[in-house]
Parts: sequence; C-alpha cells; structure tokens
Amino acid sequence: MAFIDEIKIYAEAGRGGNGVVRWRQEKFIPKGGPAGGDAGRGGDFYVQAVRDIHILSKYKAKKSFSAGRGEDGGNKKLHGKNGEDFILELPVGSIITNLDTEETWQLTEEGQKIMLLKGGYGGFGNEHFKSSTNTTPREWRPGEEGEKGNFKIELELFAESD
Repeated sequence: MAFIDEIKIYAEAGRGGNGVVRWRQEKFIPKGGPAGGDAGRGGDFYVQAVRDIHILSKYKAKKSFSAGRGEDGGNKKLHGKNGEDFILELPVGSIITNLDTEETWQLTEEGQKIMLLKGGYGGFGNEHFKSSTNTTPREWRPGEEGEKGNFKIELELFAESD
C-alpha cells in the first residue's frame, strides 16, 4: 500500500429543502387555511482528526464528497427533517486549505472536529406567511444552496517531544 501525503477533493454542504404550499382540508371546516410546513436545513461538512496516517489512501479513488440535503416541508404544518452532516476523517497533523479562499486549518489532536462548510437554510412553507391581512398566502420560499469548495489536504508528520 502506497503512502499518500496529499490529496485534492471537492466538498459540498447540503442544500436546504423547499417550503411547500398546502391547504388544510377537513370535514366541516370549509376554509381551513394554509398548512404548508417549513423545510429542513442542509447538512454541514466537517473534518475530524483520527490516529491513522494511512486513512488518506481510502480517499484515493473518491474525490467528491457531499452532506445530506434537507427534507421538504410537509402537509399539516410539518417541518422537514434536517440533512445528515458529513464527517471526513483525516489523520492528525493534516493541513486543510480551501483553494478558493486560501483559508487554512490544521488538525493537531485526536478527536478535533472542524466545520469547513455550512449547510443551506431550509425554505418556508405558506403557513409561515400567514397573517391577519393575508389569510390565504400562496407564496413559499425555496431552500438555499449549501457552501461548496475545493480543498487540498496535506499530511505533515511531526515528532512529539517528551
């Protein structure tokens, strides 16, 4: 097994779900009103330090990673589920550089967890826009895109001093 000390990846945080337009429909309630729920947030993208210097070889073939998308809003004012966060495990001593913004992070101890990309916000359903003057709103808001980026991950080995 070859030792890999540098990789380039594309990462993407999850997109927020879309809000929906739904109407309350029940027997004996002629004008039920809006019932569209808000959507869930997209998942965040994290890196976490582990004590395995050969773990970068696991990412030799796959170069693109993404967190989960938020669920759309539902009927009966139900909120959508948030997207799953994605955790990329990297060896202790890794230096992560965002190639788009030149921002740099370093994983120095085992278990350290850093958020690199934030997931998008979920959209609003028509229930969110209801007011005393607007009792039948037909508007809704789509979910926002999550952050994206290209990253370079370098492994820097250093000896521990006693």
